[in-house]
Amino acid sequence: MTTVSQTSEIISRPYNRSRREQQLYKVVINAEDGNYQEFEIEASSLSEAEAKANEIAYQEMTDITYVEIYKVA
Repeated sequence: MTTVSQTSEIISRPYNRSRREQQLYKVVINAEDGNYQEFEIEASSLSEAEAKANEIAYQEMTDITYVEIYKVA
């Protein structure tokens, strides 16, 4: 199964790209039947957050429509 991810970044303070600390991401997993589940995860990069989100999606649901990932700054 292929998942499609939609990402968004909301920055409320100056961002220092040299920092590699864990960031907080909000993940919304949307299913074909209109149901969805929300999770908060920590990751050091968007690609790591996407990998974690896809892993959660496959564990939680079988009929995934798309996964949304929002960085909480």
